[in-house]
Amino acid sequence: MLNTLISCIEDKGVRATPVRILTLEQFCKDSNAKSLSELQILLDTVDKATIYRTLKTFEKHGILHAIDTNGDAVKYALCSPFCLAEEHTHTHPHFVCEKCDATHCLDKTKISLHNFPSDHTFESMAVIIKGLCPSCKPSR
Repeated sequence: MLNTLISCIEDKGVRATPVRILTLEQFCKDSNAKSLSELQILLDTVDKATIYRTLKTFEKHGILHAIDTNGDAVKYALCSPFCLAEEHTHTHPHFVCEKCDATHCLDKTKISLHNFPSDHTFESMAVIIKGLCPSCKPSR
């Protein structure tokens, strides 16, 4: 696992420091997007500024993408292997559970830009779907 984490970081042109490896490991443990404050709890021996710089470096190099959930904090999730430093290729929505606040990428749900007006310039896209995740959904 360690070699995979190091390769994932170095393949994007980033030096694999211990903090960067620990940070990436947290994203690989489950599919939940994570905020800076959540990572501070998970990486309690690492200071906030270092975690923040790591997140921004990973975002800049196409390892993570930022999700603005219209809440209090930006969350981060793993990019697809096809993301480039200069162009994130995300055309999927994100799901935010209204009960537990878990945030997930809905990678298999694609949003088509097929009919996007040619006289407009596309910069970025953020689609948030809110509801209840399987863990919070009442059983019937």
